Amino acid sequence: MKHPWIYLLVLLLLAGCTSRSDKLNEMLSLRYTEIDSAVSRLESMLNSNQITNATRIFAYSNKLETQKPEYAELIQNLRKNGESKGPMFQSLVDRYEQFKKMPGDSEEQLELKYIESSNLLEALNPPIFNDALSDTVNVLADISEGTLPRVNSISKDEESLSNKSQDYGAGGQYIGNPHYGQWRTGSNGFSFWEWYGMYALFDNLTGGRRHYYHDWSRTRPYSYYHDYGRYRYTSPSNYKKQTQLETRTKKTFQSQGKKFNSPYAKQRVGASQLSKTSKTRPSSGSFRKASSYRNSASSTTRRANSRTSRGPGRGK
Repeated sequence: MKHPWIYLLVLLLLAGCTSRSDKLNEMLSLRYTEIDSAVSRLESMLNSNQITNATRIFAYSNKLETQKPEYAELIQNLRKNGESKGPMFQSLVDRYEQFKKMPGDSEEQLELKYIESSNLLEALNPPIFNDALSDTVNVLADISEGTLPRVNSISKDEESLSNKSQDYGAGGQYIGNPHYGQWRTGSNGFSFWEWYGMYALFDNLTGGRRHYYHDWSRTRPYSYYHDYGRYRYTSPSNYKKQTQLETRTKKTFQSQGKKFNSPYAKQRVGASQLSKTSKTRPSSGSFRKASSYRNSASSTTRRANSRTSRGPGRGK
């Protein structure tokens, strides 16, 4: 070859022209290792009682089984949220398995897959997981009728006054959370909340009447899940269902000349001393925008390792 430098130049130019898809694939390959490590770390911390709100769940449930024997089965099911074999942690493990199966044939699919990997890493972050467990701690506190203190939250009375929210009773924080039930559409065309079987006793604690989506959207109370953790602790399929329900309800109200506001249009007052990582929300207010793939693949891990899960605030 007369001019070998031309060949070298072409190789350098090609090396510098990595496509977005190639870049995403590179970063996703790192994410598998990061998520594997995050799963193992959180599982170990749960098994060794290093997650503060998990230990509180155990303490509260032990006391309540004696104080409220009529709700013993429900309390035992809530207790499982603090265990590595419980629904909170296992739902993240299941999502990781579904994440592995997500298609990646197009750039758009790769971006969606990267978004889900970001959400999973944040949900597996011990301080954030600790904050997420505050809903269960506070549900147990409310079942105790105030004999046990709330955590990471202002008092029930202060919260209700600040938000002008309805008192849905003990367990009200769980309404709308797909870990505990689902929205069903009745014969009147309106959607109402239905608890999963193991949580059916919440019907007694939340008033024993149907709670309709359009009313709840307007008067819902504060909860960690709805006001801080939804995009981290909701699978893509459940998030899609929530969006579809909101859109359908809005169209129904518009056809009747009425106004409907999203349950997430306004963040409720109620959080107290959450970790800084929990308070960092995506600019879209839900899942991160697709452009998030440009962020360093290691940034979430650095944030996850920078804090501990100790020191939640209390409310009564």
